[in-house]
Order: sequence, then structure tokens, then C-alpha cells
Amino acid sequence: MSSIGKQTTLFGELAREGDEGAGYDIHWNQLRSSDWPPSLTGLSSVWSQLLQMHWQSETGHALSQKLVDQLAAHKVIYPRTPYKALELTPFEQVRVVILGQDPYHGPGQAEGLAFSVGEGQKIPPSLRNIFKEVQRDTGAVMPQGAHAGSLVRWASQGVLLLNTALTVEDSQPASHSRWGWEVLTDKIIEALAMDAQPRAFLLWGGHAQGKAALIEAGDVAKRHLVLKANHPSPLSALRPPLPFMGCGHFGQVNRWLLAQNKKAILW
Repeated sequence: MSSIGKQTTLFGELAREGDEGAGYDIHWNQLRSSDWPPSLTGLSSVWSQLLQMHWQSETGHALSQKLVDQLAAHKVIYPRTPYKALELTPFEQVRVVILGQDPYHGPGQAEGLAFSVGEGQKIPPSLRNIFKEVQRDTGAVMPQGAHAGSLVRWASQGVLLLNTALTVEDSQPASHSRWGWEVLTDKIIEALAMDAQPRAFLLWGGHAQGKAALIEAGDVAKRHLVLKANHPSPLSALRPPLPFMGCGHFGQVNRWLLAQNKKAILW
């Protein structure tokens, strides 16, 4: 058996009965029927409560049924871990919020964190521009190696890397947008904004900046730091009036954290 065949067999063993032998490859980051609905075990109490309320709502029921139907039809959906950002960054530990739109839609890419890619994946253009700006702004070394594109290291320091839609169909960008995920992620943003703990929100591009009103409405005491710039995509990173390249957000966030006697982020 080829190495590819072995890999497919291994992943097939992890799938629910009925997925095995279905005649299609199962990627390591592909959501399986047996994964839905994802477990809330290990999530902080605030995240767990928000998720429970969402899935009990009419919108949540409709979203869940769509995903069940798609998985039953053998649609390829990413990532396997939709709650990974919430798992790695408990509510109480969130210091910085970076908003994305939806997961990467290629095999092996999405791992449940906005802008982040899985082990061994080529760094996407937007993430490469993020790393370039980090290097320019803070002097940090450009990441290297198999895990260079994974932002788990940021999430473990209190950086919530939240996409506004948490799943996507293979090769179909934004395919699960407006399915109901945004209702949940808006509630997450609102909860963070209303909490007494000061947080930094980095809003890159029009989609993320569309959430500014949610943050401002919850931030009555004006305790949060809200920074805006263009999306880091090569299509917009240099475009005025708020180019991403040169925005200085990473250094600004660290100076803001240090002023509150909090640890800086090791970007």
C-alpha cells in the first residue's frame, strides 16, 4: 500500500462508521460526521454557555441541520476543530482579539484559528504579510519550519483568533457565511466588549471593521483598544487610507499591554 493509501486508511479509522470505504480521501483537518456536534468539554464556562444558548436557538438548530445534511452528503468541510480558538484561549485569558472572516478552504490548511494554517502548510499571502509587518514593527524573526504558519503560539498567549464563520466547504470560500455562524460570533464579540477586562481588538479589512459598532456599544467605559487597518491580503495591504503594511499594530498592542502592567505578546 502506498504512503498516501496508508494515510487515508488511518484517517478513515477515525471517521464514523459509514464514512469508511466511501470512496473518497479524508483529510486530517476535515470535519467528519462523528465530529458533529463538537464537544463543549474543556471550554471555559463563558464560551460553553454562549455555545449552548446558540445551539438551543432557532438559528443554531438551522445551522446544525445544514452541517448534518452537508456531512451526510459527503461534502468536504473544514476545519475538524471549529472551536479551537475558544479551546486555546479561554474567555478570562483573552487579551487581544484578531477577527478573520472564514477558514481557509484547502486541504490541510484550516486548523480553527483565523489566519493560521496547519503543520507543513505553505504560508498563505495574507499571513506572510502579517509576519512581514510583525518583523518590521517589532524586529521579530520571520517564523521558519513545519509549524511556521500555525498561530497556536499566539492563541496560547491570550490572542483570540476568531473567524466570524467557523466552517467552510472545500474550495468554496465564504460558503458557510450567513448560515448562522455570525450570530454566534457576534455574541462572542459582544461578551468580550462588555466584560470589564480591557482588551485590544484588531480589525483588518471591511468585514472585521463592520464589527466595530458591536465593540463600541459594549465598551461604555472606553477601556478597550480598537485598531483598524486594511486586510493583510496583497490586494489591499498597501492601499490607502489605512494600509496594513506599516500599521504598527503589534508594537502598539504591546505598549498598551505594558502600560497596564501586563505581559507583552511574543509575536
